[in-house]
Amino acid sequence: MISVSFARQVPDIATLKSRSELDDYYSNVVLGYNIINDTQTYARRFVGNKLNCTDCHREAGTVQGQLPLNVAGIYPLWRSKNAQITDLTLVIRECFVYSLNGVMPPANAPEVTAIKTYISYLSINQIIGESPGGRGVSILSETNYEPNSLNGQIIYKQHCAGCHGDIGNGLAKNPPVWGMDSYTKGSGMNDIQVAAGFINTKMSEMSKFSLSTQQAFDVAAYLNKQMRPVNPGESKLPKLLQDLYGFFK
Repeated sequence: MISVSFARQVPDIATLKSRSELDDYYSNVVLGYNIINDTQTYARRFVGNKLNCTDCHREAGTVQGQLPLNVAGIYPLWRSKNAQITDLTLVIRECFVYSLNGVMPPANAPEVTAIKTYISYLSINQIIGESPGGRGVSILSETNYEPNSLNGQIIYKQHCAGCHGDIGNGLAKNPPVWGMDSYTKGSGMNDIQVAAGFINTKMSEMSKFSLSTQQAFDVAAYLNKQMRPVNPGESKLPKLLQDLYGFFK
């Protein structure tokens, strides 16, 4: 039996960006990286809020347990969200609708191609068909108490408002966490379990305050009660009225 090694030496993003010339593949890798980091600039025509992909996919999708993007090898994949086998292209396109409150790009849009190429680049050396370690967000153990949004409000005001604003509108480079410039009710982050796992890890890393599991659930419950864009998949009329309001305001 002949053993063949397909190991590749993959240049990092900094090396790629420093090159004066890039082939089509690496040009798309760099563009995809730029879109993930600064979606507002590089994919503005498809975005309807003030979020960037990296607000959820930490450090351009390279942090385990914080929605990493080294997931090309698991697609096509059954998704209960749309009750069908879904390929990576559709997942990317749907993110613009559900998380970025925008319009769905065509499957052959340059932005979609670039993001898909960047995800494939991050997925090199992953085993095809096997879920990579740290995929998704860290799932917290259930507590003996229901999520308490009132307690979550207190925690938010004490430890979150300094970065995300008293009314959740985001400050400086910190993203809005509710309101019309934040994610929609159809986004995965609108799920309390998902949001709690994300909040627990991120807040513990980004501030001196370490959240307990219950506190993370409480903050997630508080965010879940706030006003945000409608779920685009549930009703077309509210989405249309919302878009018209945004256009004329």
